[in-house]
Amino acid sequence: MARIPGIGSQTARATAICTITASVTLIGAGSASAASNRLPNGKKLTAGHCIVDGSGTSRPAKFCVGTHYDINLYYKKKICWSWQAKGHLTGRSAFVRVAKNGDVQFYQYSGGRLLWHTKTTKFTGAALVVGSHLYGQAILAVDTGRAFFTFKSCH
Repeated sequence: MARIPGIGSQTARATAICTITASVTLIGAGSASAASNRLPNGKKLTAGHCIVDGSGTSRPAKFCVGTHYDINLYYKKKICWSWQAKGHLTGRSAFVRVAKNGDVQFYQYSGGRLLWHTKTTKFTGAALVVGSHLYGQAILAVDTGRAFFTFKSCH
């Protein structure tokens, strides 16, 4: 029987990082400057933009901020998880950012209402990471370089 490492173990972190492929792309420039599968702490991912892991492979994972106040996780070119604000909101002012404490936050607009957040508040300096997991699923996680925590996954 295979041993399943704990979330906080170094083996779990190494396994998770190894599953995130080297071919990564940032679609659309947005406010995130580096091309990768990560949104650095403090940077914004704006409406109409995505972070992508495994672009060009058979199992790409992608996290996008939509233009209808929605956030979506894609795996194999299909939405596998989605969240949308209630009401009739449209526009390109929404964004996702990672707070200093590691909480991934989805805002209506700069200085506006917090629509959704992960409540991952013990990961100071963390980046948001999207990945294609070797067990056949897409993952969203926060990564500090010392701690790695998956808060959403889907097939």
